[in-house]
Parts: sequence; C-alpha cells; structure tokens
Amino acid sequence: MRPTDTGRHHRTNQWDYKGRGIYHITLATEGRQPIFGSLAGDSEHEAHIVHTSLGKYVYSTFLGLPSFYATRGIKLQVIVARVMPDHMHGVIYVQEPMPKSIGEVVRSFKSACTSWFKREVYLNPSVHEAELVGFCRIFATRNSIWQHDIAGYHERILHYKGQLAHMIQYVKDNPRRLWLKRHNPDMFKMRRGISWKFTDENRACHAWPFSAMGNIFLMDYPHKQHIQCSRSMTPAQLEQQCEAWLHNARQGTVSITSGISDGEKTVARRLLEAGMPLVVMLKDGFPASGSPQERYFKPGGGYFDACADGRLLLIEPDPTVLDDPLIKEAVYRKSSMAPRESLRYHFLALNTIAQTLITATSGKNAGE
Repeated sequence: MRPTDTGRHHRTNQWDYKGRGIYHITLATEGRQPIFGSLAGDSEHEAHIVHTSLGKYVYSTFLGLPSFYATRGIKLQVIVARVMPDHMHGVIYVQEPMPKSIGEVVRSFKSACTSWFKREVYLNPSVHEAELVGFCRIFATRNSIWQHDIAGYHERILHYKGQLAHMIQYVKDNPRRLWLKRHNPDMFKMRRGISWKFTDENRACHAWPFSAMGNIFLMDYPHKQHIQCSRSMTPAQLEQQCEAWLHNARQGTVSITSGISDGEKTVARRLLEAGMPLVVMLKDGFPASGSPQERYFKPGGGYFDACADGRLLLIEPDPTVLDDPLIKEAVYRKSSMAPRESLRYHFLALNTIAQTLITATSGKNAGE
C-alpha cells in the first residue's frame, strides 16, 4: 500500500489519495457569487441552468480532465458533472495510481479556470456578461474565482455500496432541488429562538427554545405519535409496528422521531415514502448560528423533497433544554449512570423531549 498523502488531505488520513478511487468534488465560487449561470424553467421538472461563458468553460474544462491527463500517463474518468450558478459538483474516477494526489488535479483545474477568467474577462471586460464584469471588483482583491477554503475544496470518497449511484442522482438533480428551494423559501428558512411553552403535570411552566427548519405548523396538529424502536425488536415486530404507525399517519397523525436506531430510520423512511408528515428531532443537526454554512444549509436525501412539500419539520433543542429538570429526571430514571455530555444522555433526552412535545403541546403554537 502506498504511503498516505496526509500533507494535503487531513480529513481522511488513512486514505491513499494517489491511488485508485472515486471522488465527489464540490467547489464554490468566491462569495457564492452566481458567476457560472442562472436558474431557468417554469417548473421543477423543467429546471435547468443557463451558463455564462465562464460556466461553460468550467464545465468543458472539467469534462476535459481525462484527455488532459491522458497525455501525462494518468487515467481519469469524469462520471458526472454539474455546474450550478455559484458552485459545481463533479464525480471523478482515478482508474490507476497517480504520481500526485487528487488534490493536485483539483488545484490545477481551479487554476486553469481562474486564469481563463483573468485573461478573458478581467483584462477584457467589455465583451462579457454583466454578472462577470460585476465580479471583477471582487476578483481584484482575491485574484481567484473560487471560495477560499483551507482544505481547497470539499471532497467525499465514494467507496461504499450504493454511494456512487446515489451521488450521480444527487448531482444530476441539483437544478430541480434549487428550483424547489427558490420557490418554497419559507420551508427552507432557518428559524432560531422558537419557543414551545407548556405546563407539565405538576403545574410547572416550561419554555423550551429550539432551532427549526421546515413546516413549523406540523407541531399544531392535534394528533401526534412518537416513533421509538427498541434495538431488540425483531424484523417481524418492527414491520407490525411500522404498519400501525403508517395506519395512524394516514388518519392524520403527525409522527415525531429522533431517528436514532436503525428501526427508527426505517420507519421514518417508510413514512416519507408514503407521503406522510414527519417531525425529526436532531442532535447537532444544524450549523452554528452565524456560521458561513448556515446560509446554505438544506436537508439531504428524501428530507429535501419532503421539506419542499411541507411534510417535514427538523427541530433541534437548545442545549439548555437538556438541562431542564423535567428532562434530567426522566433520563436518570432510565439510565442513572449516563453522564450529561454522553451520547446516551443526549439520545434519551431527545426521546423524552419528543414524547413531552406530544403530550404537552397538543393544540399549542410555537412562538418566535
């Protein structure tokens, strides 16, 4: 096995970045400026990107990487690529070990695109699109079209069964997903400081702060059910319980789950596939408030379409909720030895919060 190329890629130090492998590469423009094109289409099914001259160059250059490197004895294959207005995705297959890492390939691609912009646009702006000319002021201070990133780019190694097919679909589906997000902005709005207020059985008042994304009104449904599956459930028991939950959901019941165990994830997937509404409790699921990632956060996989359809609510309790005496008491009744910062405490707390929201907030609204 070749020595690991840890000097360039600190994220996965046990991976040989000079060897064979399939990579999903994501690159964003400086300031997420839409210099590669614009979204067009009258429906999600007609959504497509109309590229600028720069966007066309970026796309053709990425597709041309195999031919360029073939003259250097390096065998690459571009499996799929998609250039969006402010970023691009590409899946590239390194077919044989290389003398340099995949990072060198990406760096040379980025450099070629920046050089083209400088030569063709920055030094000759009068013959190019307004959005490119407008970017020249930013380029003058950065001298790059790409977002500054210590790691250089975002990468995902595709080496598990099913990952490649899933990623190809994801990359191709980007214009449709952007269309849905643009036309359903409220469903993808990050909401901070939402508070659920209720009185418990001992007449104690609580105000639990949450962050949320999705259809906040799902919490106002009068009928809710908590999806919680023991890891000891047999497949037959899980199937029977899943059918019961699906039946209730078809009758208008909203399901709430933490999605922790494999069984809970299976049930959540079945509910979404059936078009049923779902509330998901998250642990560290959202980017930090004010972080660069917050603005561009969106749910992944099947959660995305469910969110656009108004069938999904993602909620993450503020850390202070986990210290509420009501939660602490319930957690320690189940596991007296679970430290406050342990995963077990968090998971038990999330399930307790979910159950409490069902029993204590029926008919009550969440306020911001």
